[in-house]
Amino acid sequence: MIRRPVDPGVLAARPVVLLDAGGTLVGLDHDRLRFLTARVGLEPDDARLEAAEARARRWADAAVRRQLGFRGLWDGYFARLLADVGVPESMLAEFTGRLWSMHRERGLWNRPIEGALEAIERLAAAGKRLAVVSNAEGQIEEDLASTGFGRFLETVVDSAVVGLSKPDPRIFELALARLEAFPEQAVHVGDVPSYDVAGARAAGIEPVLIDPLGLHDDAGCMTIRSIRELPVLLIDGVVSGGRRH
Repeated sequence: MIRRPVDPGVLAARPVVLLDAGGTLVGLDHDRLRFLTARVGLEPDDARLEAAEARARRWADAAVRRQLGFRGLWDGYFARLLADVGVPESMLAEFTGRLWSMHRERGLWNRPIEGALEAIERLAAAGKRLAVVSNAEGQIEEDLASTGFGRFLETVVDSAVVGLSKPDPRIFELALARLEAFPEQAVHVGDVPSYDVAGARAAGIEPVLIDPLGLHDDAGCMTIRSIRELPVLLIDGVVSGGRRH
């Protein structure tokens, strides 16, 4: 049975907004990706990389259910992204390994997604309590601070730091405990259904999915095309580009 999302007015009445980080607030550093792909004569533009990311996330969404483990997900995700932009199959293993090393040196998700800072600032100005729940590798709080998001966030829950990861509902429960809030007071916003929709629902939190290419029409929750639409939804209770799938 497909679950129907709640009314937008109900979402707007909730004072707590939990947010995913990578793919929601911060995007992949395209310049660092292009530095790597330039070795094989490829310099894909931002639009092509963003489309490749969206398709790779759809694969990752299904792969989560197969429990590949974090490194298996990493290698599969980036192999598909890189192949999508033209990297030869013979170079994929080397490039995914190199990206892992680059990420460990400095997080690859460190570029504010267009419109995200403005959206978060509007939510904070409207009195929303904001926190991040992220499957990350220990550095996401620093990355969010360096990109300007840190000043709006009451807490950041990094899976590598706390030993829990989405979709385990306990990572959401930990964020709520830090905020001294209840599930029925919260909304969770993310971009991967298997992590963000399933995990939030398991914790009793209503999810909102960011789905730029309309790849997840079966998500069973409120979806929006861009984080720019989030303030209209969560402050005004109005469906703009949002869809009640």
